[in-house]
Amino acid sequence: MNPTERTLQVLEYVMAAGPGPLKQVDIARDCGLPAATVNRIIRSLSDWGYLFRTSEKYVVRNFRLERNVPMSQEYLAKLDNTMLALSAELNVSAEVVVVAGHELLWHSKTEYPDPNVVIRASVGFRRSLYELDVLSQLYLSRLDWEEVEARFFTDGFFETPREAGKVGPPLLAKAVKGMLDQRRADNFAADLLGNHVGIRRFATVIQDPNGKFLHLLALAEPAEKACAPVEKYQDALLKARNELSELVYQESAAARLQPKYYAMPMRGG
Repeated sequence: MNPTERTLQVLEYVMAAGPGPLKQVDIARDCGLPAATVNRIIRSLSDWGYLFRTSEKYVVRNFRLERNVPMSQEYLAKLDNTMLALSAELNVSAEVVVVAGHELLWHSKTEYPDPNVVIRASVGFRRSLYELDVLSQLYLSRLDWEEVEARFFTDGFFETPREAGKVGPPLLAKAVKGMLDQRRADNFAADLLGNHVGIRRFATVIQDPNGKFLHLLALAEPAEKACAPVEKYQDALLKARNELSELVYQESAAARLQPKYYAMPMRGG
């Protein structure tokens, strides 16, 4: 590994270990790095304020590290090519949507082929997960209900607004749970009615080999367009999903071997 990769390995280790104190000797041992190398990295991170050091050679993190799409440049290149192919084949806008906190974040997209059609959700656009459209449903259904209850106000969800200037009807927690339970086994979802700005979406969910959510892959088009070929869209999205999942599996198995600490109990609370 080069110096940058060694620093990233230490950062990932400290982040995964939790907020409690860590021994530098444990970091060196579990990451397979020389103690002198770890000491240099720790000193630099401490000087920049990312770690606090103690006299007992312990460190405490003072940062958070998270990738929205935890994949390689090769994967992102494959994703771009996949989006371009879907857009050209189906005459739609293709979108990659990730999750940031309680929001959906548009990571990348292709423009709709007709320049007269404007889709407001451009790269960097954010929208609340509390709006329970097909995108929110696919993501939230990957979580256990207990986790949904812990992370969200379960009486705060609402249906997708269908008219401009209006908020969708609120949903009781019981109804939300039922909706997510029904969606849990689905890898494809469609919204034929469209939202309050006249856009309908078709989506699939991409996960890693351990079932961890990575991102959504969606198709967007005007709801006023002639009847959508749902089966064609579904087949195209699921084919793309299989190809992306295969690359994720290959990278997980070979390109980025899991550091040792992932197999160990989480430290520091």
